[in-house]
Amino acid sequence: MDPRRRGATAIHNCSVCDRPLGQAGLHQMWISLRVATDVLPLLVNACSVACVAALPRGADEYIPTPHKGGRVDQPPSDWD
Repeated sequence: MDPRRRGATAIHNCSVCDRPLGQAGLHQMWISLRVATDVLPLLVNACSVACVAALPRGADEYIPTPHKGGRVDQPPSDWD
């Protein structure tokens, strides 16, 4: 669907690198990053393992590295 149909006036690409992203070799990873006062879970579509390695560390008190989701060891909470 054309994003302009929903009212978008600009489309921007956010990328770790300038390579095109195809279905073959797609690396989908989750990362939790601080945005203003919140920590958001973000799904990253990376073109390679090198681009995944170039991602920033996760937010403090969250999983520090990009991960595929599912059963992941969580950092201990304050009440543990």
